[in-house]
Amino acid sequence: MPSRRNPAWAELLQLVPIISLALPFILAGRVDLGRAGPGFLLGAVLTIPVSAAVVLRKHLLNPILIGTGLWLWLGCAAFYVPVPALLTWLVRTQAFGLFAAALLAGLAATALSPWGYIACRSNRPSWNRSMSVLLLGITVIAVAWAWFFRHDIRVGGGLPFIVLNVARRVLGRRAPSEENTRQPAAVLP
Repeated sequence: MPSRRNPAWAELLQLVPIISLALPFILAGRVDLGRAGPGFLLGAVLTIPVSAAVVLRKHLLNPILIGTGLWLWLGCAAFYVPVPALLTWLVRTQAFGLFAAALLAGLAATALSPWGYIACRSNRPSWNRSMSVLLLGITVIAVAWAWFFRHDIRVGGGLPFIVLNVARRVLGRRAPSEENTRQPAAVLP
């Protein structure tokens, strides 16, 4: 059985699509999603080989970053289909849409995946469920935070993105080990 948690490289690799969108903004010192068409396109396209590389190595996809990928694809569609109303919404709401997409991915993962939103291979389904629900609660806070601070992308987008991903990783480190989930052997009299 693969490791309970993803190795660091698998987690970091999954950040490449969103970093490809964010890096030009970081270097420029300001964010203008209204001109981010090429970044959305690059980020969206990168989700395919990145996800394939992680899955082919039998690691789990980070549901937060699945939601982020969905947001990148929405941004790509807004620019290149084009869908002007979607583009206007993305620009006005900034990172709120990213966190809303992460929440949707989290709800789906919690309901449909045995590993839940926490995306950790635990022998205890109840642990996965409770940690996934806790992470969903943190995501709801991130969604509200992103909405409230939508006019400051660093505070409304960058900060909750880091907090949410670190919280998932920290909660995953608390996964019960196999030794703690095995039943004690029967003692013969």
